[in-house]
Order: sequence, then structure tokens, then C-alpha cells
Amino acid sequence: MSDDTLKRIEELFALGKTPEALELLETFLKTDPSNLRALNDLGAIRQSQGDAAGAEKAFRQALEIDPDRQDTRGNLALALCVQEKWEEAKEQLNRLLAVNQADARLWALLARAEKYSGNLKAAVEYLDRCLLINPDQPELQETRDKMAREAEESPARTFPSSQKPVVLMCCQKSLEYFAMQLCDELEKTAVVKRMIGSTLGEFNWPIRSASNVWLEWGSELAGEVTNHPQLLEGKRVILRIHSYELLNGMTGKINYGRVSDVVFVSNYMRRLFERKHPGRLDGIRVHIIHNGIDLDKFPFVPNKTGRKIAFVARLDAKKDPMLMLQAFTFLLHRHPETELHVAGAPDDNRYYIAMPDFLAKNNLAASANFYGHVKDVPKWLGDKDYILCTSPFESQGVGILEAVHRGLKPLVYNFPGAEDLYPRNWLWNNLDELEELMLNGPAPEDCRDFVAEHYSMKRQADNFVKLLTSEEAIVEPPPAARA
Repeated sequence: MSDDTLKRIEELFALGKTPEALELLETFLKTDPSNLRALNDLGAIRQSQGDAAGAEKAFRQALEIDPDRQDTRGNLALALCVQEKWEEAKEQLNRLLAVNQADARLWALLARAEKYSGNLKAAVEYLDRCLLINPDQPELQETRDKMAREAEESPARTFPSSQKPVVLMCCQKSLEYFAMQLCDELEKTAVVKRMIGSTLGEFNWPIRSASNVWLEWGSELAGEVTNHPQLLEGKRVILRIHSYELLNGMTGKINYGRVSDVVFVSNYMRRLFERKHPGRLDGIRVHIIHNGIDLDKFPFVPNKTGRKIAFVARLDAKKDPMLMLQAFTFLLHRHPETELHVAGAPDDNRYYIAMPDFLAKNNLAASANFYGHVKDVPKWLGDKDYILCTSPFESQGVGILEAVHRGLKPLVYNFPGAEDLYPRNWLWNNLDELEELMLNGPAPEDCRDFVAEHYSMKRQADNFVKLLTSEEAIVEPPPAARA
């Protein structure tokens, strides 16, 4: 029945009966809001009415359902061009060209986007690609030749007129969480082009058209890109390393001869890197720029006087959930009013077996509460009193800092490097110290102020802008030393 309805809508639209088609389509979407074909039709109708913003919204909704739908992505790129959202349009067009480089229309659209971004040289290059595919276009050839002359006569026009620093952020799919938050803040003072993908081919053309390339994570992608024989020639390449890629050996596969700058998220991570890869950083600018916290997303809640302990993490070996349970049991036996609240599910089958067994043997069912994956973490944290960390190692512990800014009192295991990141009175080395910290730890207001002063997203973005506009290393001293 839905196919018949959509066919009728499309027939009405083809006959020029757009209002009638739109009314029927909007009624249809109320009952089936995730219908891919209907969303594509809605975008097409909105576009025909001159509502490019409405078309963009519909096409984005369709891509959330099926990210591989290339015709929808092409329609989205066109809607973005109509709105003169050139940077976003280029991102979509580059994704399309990573799959199909034989479509002359895509090269022509990309040339248009580059032209109106002020990058005439890139626009000429893309028109050349278009003409190579379809050479019988005398008007386009004339436009290309005129643009080439303008680029030679006015070299300043090959850069964005805003004079903001420009960087292409490249990140492997599923690893973009930290980078996207930073990009949102960075875009207030810089031009940030975002490229998220899974294969080297998807990044080829975006990187070729960029001057500053930011490789997020020292992952397989960074290894492939830096070992490409020509892709990074003449570019400033910024590599940001967190922790897992260093611990898993991925950083050993990177060609550091192609890297201009390396950013570590903590001083300890730099020291760990230098122990593992001595001499690899010679001749490279090295920066220490901590991950930032979205302070507005985690507003402070005062007057926390209860004994509700929060634990927020996937339950795997990296977070040591068995130590979490041991620590909670220790506190519960001494303070029966203590409660454990866990946001996160086991990420290892061993914990699906071990944790219920531990809870049963220690009679913890009434005091330990497990919520699985929690979508709205700030809201969930609102009525909790403490944030517990039992990780054997963290590069920074962003989740800890978010919870502390929300008003939770820190109970952080003193993992390697923790004393560089947090004040000493946030940390415990053994269970006796954990109990003392729970009873007599620092005031939540002081902890909140520490996070706001040293770990704001604005501070991180400002340091990145300094990196992009300077030849000097940006090295944040350990926050705990400045407290």
C-alpha cells in the first residue's frame, strides 16, 4: 500500500500538482517517518519550491537511515550549494567522488564550491577533471581558462577571504566523538572541513585539496595516509594521538617523516610514546593539548550530601569493573547507606558471567544498580554524589571531568599519569584511602572550578588555533601542577 501511495505522490509531482503531492506526502510521513523513499521525495519537492533548507533537512534524515545512498548524498550536496554552504557541500561532494570519480557533474559542482570559497586554483583543477571526462563543452572550457587567468593574476584569491586558519580533519569512522566536539568549538575561530570515512580512497581527494591536514588518532588510517608516496606532499600534517593506538602498537606503523606536528592529550602520553618509540619525534613540533569538556552540557548541581556512587563506562578490562565491585563492597560494609549506580553494559562475555556471580555471592543486589547504556548521561548524573574510576590506565579521563563539573565528588584510582591530570586530593591508591576520600574529599565547588579553569572546550580550541597559526610548540603544563 505504501508503494502505491508514494507512486501516486510522485505522479502528482511530475504533473506539476506540487501542493497536492506535498500534502499527501506529509500525511504519509506521519505514519511512516523513516521511509527512505518518502524522505527523498520530500527533499525533491522542497528543492523545487526553493526551500533548500527544508530539502537539506529531508536529505540528511534519509542519509541517517541509509548513509550509502549516493543519489541522496548528491541531492544534499546540491541543496548545500544553493544555500552557499560551500564547506559542507565540498565534504559531501568529496565523499561522492571517493566512490565515483567518473561523474563530470560532481567535479563541476566541486569546482563551483571551491570558486566561491575563494580557492580558484582548486576550482581550475576540478574543471580540468570535468573536461577530461566530457571534453565537448566549449563554454565550460572558456570558464576554466578565464578562471585560470584570474588565479594567476590574483593569487590572494586562492585563500578564503575571512583569513581564518583552515584545516581538514580526517578521522576513521566510529572514532570521531572527541574530534567532533572540538570541531564544533573550533569553527568559531577557524574553517574546519570534516572528513569521516573507512577507506583511504574516501580521503584521497579531500586531502589533495587541503593545505593543513589533521589526522585524528594514530590509527590504521594515519598509517595508510602517511605511507602514501605522494598524498601529503607539501602539506602541514597534524597527528593527534590519544592512548589506545599507542598501547595497541598502531603508532609504530606511521611514517613520521611526513608529519609536521604531533599532538598528545597529556604529558604522560608523550613520555610513554618516547619510551616506546625513541627518536621518532626528532624534528617534529610536539604539542600537549588536553581534551576539552563541554561545560554547558554538564552544568553544576550543588548540595550533594548522599552516598550514591556513579560509574560511567563500558564494562571491559580497560575500566576494571571487578575492582569497581570490590571497591564498592568495601565501602558498603563500612557505610551501609552507600549505593552503586552503573551506566554501561559489559563489553566482554567474561563480565557477563563474573559480575552477576560476584553480586550474588556478596549479596549486593539491593545496593548495586545497573542501567545499561545511558543516552542522556548529564541528566542521569544529576542525582548522583560521587564519580568512581577504577581504570588501570587513562590518557585523560574525559568522563571523570564531565561528572566532576556536574557536581560529583571524584574518587579516582591513581593510575599512571593521574597526578599530572588531577589534584592529589582526588586520588586513591588503596581501599583505605578510597574510604577516606569519600568521607573527607575536596569540596565539589573547588573540583568544578578546577575543571572549568583547565579543561574547557574553549581552552582546547584556542590552543589548536595557536597551533595552526604558529610555528611554535603549544605545551600545556600538567593541570595538577597549576592547581
